[in-house]
Amino acid sequence: LAALASVEAFQLPRKHHALHTRAVKIAAAAVAVPDPPKPGPLALKLGGKSINLTGLWFGASMTIWVIALYPLVLTCAITSRLFDPKKRRPMDFMVWLWARCSMLTCLYRPKVTGKENLPEKGVPVLIVPNHCSYLDILTLSAFMPRPFKYISKIEILRIPFIGWAMGFAGHIALRRADRRSQLETFKDTVESLKNGNSVVAFAEGTRSADGTLQKFKRGPFKMATTAEVDVVPVALCDLHKWHPPSALMPLAVPRGVELKVLPTIPTAGKAPDDVMAECQAAVNAALPAHLSTCFCRASLLYFRSDGRVAVGRVHTVLLGRGGLLPQPPPPGAGRQREGLQCLRALLAI
Repeated sequence: LAALASVEAFQLPRKHHALHTRAVKIAAAAVAVPDPPKPGPLALKLGGKSINLTGLWFGASMTIWVIALYPLVLTCAITSRLFDPKKRRPMDFMVWLWARCSMLTCLYRPKVTGKENLPEKGVPVLIVPNHCSYLDILTLSAFMPRPFKYISKIEILRIPFIGWAMGFAGHIALRRADRRSQLETFKDTVESLKNGNSVVAFAEGTRSADGTLQKFKRGPFKMATTAEVDVVPVALCDLHKWHPPSALMPLAVPRGVELKVLPTIPTAGKAPDDVMAECQAAVNAALPAHLSTCFCRASLLYFRSDGRVAVGRVHTVLLGRGGLLPQPPPPGAGRQREGLQCLRALLAI
């Protein structure tokens, strides 16, 4: 990547000069990755995951608040079932109150920007954030200025007290390995949107292992177009490092986290794939450079023996940091130097 800083060194034709600018940006991002917090000397291992004193503080806060609020939770669950079965707003309030109290007790409060991008209250939308840690759910529940339902894997809804409350609130269960359950989830989500509820869908399908944005799946955007609601992209910035997959709970109180509500994407008259691409690009652009991913069209470049570059076939690749991989040379690429290397040129679509 350092060599890419000089286009002249590669003798690239003018049409490939876009490679230079994009490569320098990614090279800069590769050295600007902030260090994650360490578990510390008092950390324990539970089920192969680390938990330290801060993690115990977070766990205790969530547990104490959910137990303290449960009489009200049960009251709101009954009230919602009887008088507001489609939206269950009393339960939405209790989920917000529990998450808010738990996070503020832990002295965690992210910066929230873009509130003005949300539609008027009462207008349902599909909210699509990036997904990088368990803290995503607590951050959105506590600080997103709009009630909503999650599409959540069934295991979350089975967690005592917390998962039960989500079930009382009408959050939507998903069994990822069950095709029939996926169809039921699709139907339930469309119905919830049509009933006036906003819904949060993690379009990556699962948490990112390293915090970088993963390719979105089509399903949530098909739900939005079927229900005829717009999409609100959300970027959760710099949250992954505080709660990596190796940790059972956050390793430190998150600092510098930002929740960005991005401009609404209309879905009327658009195909789900077009909405998905637009949403992916919006979230990707809003993330810090070390978390964004280059979803681009790429050519394979080969170093020829005369020092020039041969351009092979064009295809679409996904490139995060450290994503340059060797490829076999295409037919007719000319004589190759010993120890041939190839690069995926970054040509924006």
